[in-house]
Amino acid sequence: MCYSDWLLTYSIAMLKNNVLFFLGCILCFSVKGQVVNIENRRIYDDTLGWSGAFDAGFSLVDNKDLLLNASFRPRVQYKTKRHYYLFLTDWFYSKGADRVYANAGMAHFRYAFRLNKKNAEKKSPWKWESYSQVQYNQLLDQRLRALLGTGLRVKAMDKKGYRVFAGTSALYEYEDIQSSGIIIEDIRWSNYLSWFLNPKQGFSFTGVTYFQPLFEDFKDYRFMGQYTLSFNVMKRLDFRFEFNTFYDARPATNVTNWVFSSSFGLRVKIGE
Repeated sequence: MCYSDWLLTYSIAMLKNNVLFFLGCILCFSVKGQVVNIENRRIYDDTLGWSGAFDAGFSLVDNKDLLLNASFRPRVQYKTKRHYYLFLTDWFYSKGADRVYANAGMAHFRYAFRLNKKNAEKKSPWKWESYSQVQYNQLLDQRLRALLGTGLRVKAMDKKGYRVFAGTSALYEYEDIQSSGIIIEDIRWSNYLSWFLNPKQGFSFTGVTYFQPLFEDFKDYRFMGQYTLSFNVMKRLDFRFEFNTFYDARPATNVTNWVFSSSFGLRVKIGE
């Protein structure tokens, strides 16, 4: 069966200045600038070996002010029965005729191995993960942010149409604030819960929630959530709603502590 997809999307974002220019930046980076959602970048299938994807975009708009937008998002995954490797990058750039509106980038590497039990008939749902990440973000006043982390991940549920994962880890964080030159070094407790629910054809609900407090001060925490609901309205019409939120209890100076965005759209399927 051949499908031609048409997608209309209306997006709403809370911004202080210049909604048109900053919308794409907020959706791509501000919501997940400090807490990056790795769960939606994994490839969830049982295929062993290499897999991956390459996403890139470019746009040029001339409406009194020339606006250039570019993005680059490759990911590569390698998987065996016991070992797992993931490498991904995320880069976004937006420039007008006289200034740069957004410039942000991130690279992430993750390794995990399954904690098999001796003589176990079934593979263990537990994995030990280690990861590293470097990033920068003009909108969040980051010259450089780097982290190293390690911890446990568990597949809490894996049934037909239902997958639930949870993880907890300790991470070391280094951040260089652009405007002040202040260096921040912390150790955080990172926790997440993610789910992929497809109980029947034509309906899905996916989401991930992160909570990252400081070990020495739980009042200094970050919260991030990304949730997507999709369901079939009519035979050839699907509705999709997405909501993203990010909260930093103690952000850098002149950076808002709460950002959210939402979008909804319709997809019409045409063809036999």
